[in-house]
Amino acid sequence: MLGVLVTVGVLGAIVGAVALLVRGGRGAMDFAPRNLVRVYLYIASTAGIIVLVVGLSGLLTVGFAAAFGNGFVYGDSSLIQPAPACPPTTDPNVKCVPGQTDFTAQRQRELDRRRGDELIRGITFTVFGALFWGAHYMARRGVMGLDELSSGLRRGYLLLGTVIFGLATVVLLPTGIYQALSYLILPAESGVFRQGAGDSLPGGLVTLPIWLIYLWLVVRDVRAVPALPASTA
Repeated sequence: MLGVLVTVGVLGAIVGAVALLVRGGRGAMDFAPRNLVRVYLYIASTAGIIVLVVGLSGLLTVGFAAAFGNGFVYGDSSLIQPAPACPPTTDPNVKCVPGQTDFTAQRQRELDRRRGDELIRGITFTVFGALFWGAHYMARRGVMGLDELSSGLRRGYLLLGTVIFGLATVVLLPTGIYQALSYLILPAESGVFRQGAGDSLPGGLVTLPIWLIYLWLVVRDVRAVPALPASTA
């Protein structure tokens, strides 16, 4: 689900930037090099934050797995039981394959490997996303003028981030909380797979503060704009 939101966010940024460039009338943007650079910097900043969110979600997933167990994150099933050992027998007609697989140990190794992959992915995406966003944030400060704080492009960038991370939060966080409570409260039943909370809860917890930051910036900018006097015509 988080991957779908990443795709939607990037596509939304591109569509919004193109709309600002090609629309006519007051406030329209032309294809001057400075405007193109501004559009690129905002799109790249959005992409960097999305990559950072994916990385932080992976690290939080590993933290939950270490604190509450792999089953809490990835789910588990009571069907996974050790295979019975071959009983001793003197009947030559009874065949038994030695060294039968312990499926519980095999499942545990698979989950440990998955948690290791999640840790590597989380570190890689977090570092790359932070560096990518930081580089473009510094570039924005060096290229854009003092009037950028009141520009429509910046407001569109903030509004787009608010929509993306707000949508992610309202979808992922309630789903993750429900999955976590269901896993912790409901008793395990034989033959029933229990869904873990790793697909939703970490992503929702990471997107929540980022959404609140974007929302605060949008509201602050709206309050800073003086209200136009009502028309008496």
